[in-house]
Amino acid sequence: MNLLLNQQDLYTPGDQAVWKGRIDGEQRDWMRWHQLMECTDLMVNPDLSQSVVFLGFCSDEGVVRNQGRIGAKDGPGAIRNVLANLPVHFSSKLKLKDAGDIFLNDSDLESSQLTLGYALSSILKAGGFPIVLGGGHEVTYGHYLGIKDYLRDGGHKIGMINLDAHLDMRALAGGKGNSGTGFYQIEADRKDTDQAFHYMAIGIQEISNTSGLINYAKSKGTQIVERKDLVPSKLNAIKDQIETFARQVDYIYLTVDLDAFAAPYAPGVSALAFNGIVPDDLFFDLYSAIMGLPNLKSMDIAELNPYFDIDARTAKLAADLIFKFVNRF
Repeated sequence: MNLLLNQQDLYTPGDQAVWKGRIDGEQRDWMRWHQLMECTDLMVNPDLSQSVVFLGFCSDEGVVRNQGRIGAKDGPGAIRNVLANLPVHFSSKLKLKDAGDIFLNDSDLESSQLTLGYALSSILKAGGFPIVLGGGHEVTYGHYLGIKDYLRDGGHKIGMINLDAHLDMRALAGGKGNSGTGFYQIEADRKDTDQAFHYMAIGIQEISNTSGLINYAKSKGTQIVERKDLVPSKLNAIKDQIETFARQVDYIYLTVDLDAFAAPYAPGVSALAFNGIVPDDLFFDLYSAIMGLPNLKSMDIAELNPYFDIDARTAKLAADLIFKFVNRF
């Protein structure tokens, strides 16, 4: 049964009209992404094999609850605008598909996260590789719900890699989650179902996390790679750590919070990082190692806030992260 049918008011299928841009030619080696993008409707159970499938999560309610700068709900559209004009370099065997958007009804974040879970699970079951476009980092818990539904037997180990300045393991506020509670909620759910919690956070900064939160995360087995450790002399050791982490699990989920990056490269985020990651060759060497993990099955890009972006720098960075992944096919 397609559980999305119960959440039709929170989901809209892909819209071909948003995929437009420059046309340099009609032969494949002259094409741009908008010329090959196919829009799809998850309500009709499409075949998504050999496809990278984009799904927007148009919510920043979690950011509002977390006292951040609102606007990330319009992040998916801003990322699509940049993706549309990217040149085609990926294999002709791969298809690009836009599955549309998940929306928020008033401030009911929990229903939108559940709907995201249904949608993501349906993409995985149909053979697609989902890339969720955020949206606030409350996308994390909804993404996890989709993975959990997909791996229903409970015997699979889920590993989560988070590129972020923040651990996102704060306790619920008033019993409700927000953009900073995703991994707290996931850890609690894994514990309730007697499943191990496998979490690796890369780019973490002391200035962005209390000592209590860091100690709490470590007590739950979180592997932390701090921003200050992302230097050439430690790169190979970190890559080895990532590969060892991945070998311990069946399914790798990558989430990228754009506030992990330094402000000149990512000004359009909910929580600016003046001293974040520089997206240089060293970073992309590390990123390539993550992209090459054979059990990487889904990813999302979170916290793009177009209202604070400058010259679409943050949107272009988000698009480049996706571009480099897609070109591996």
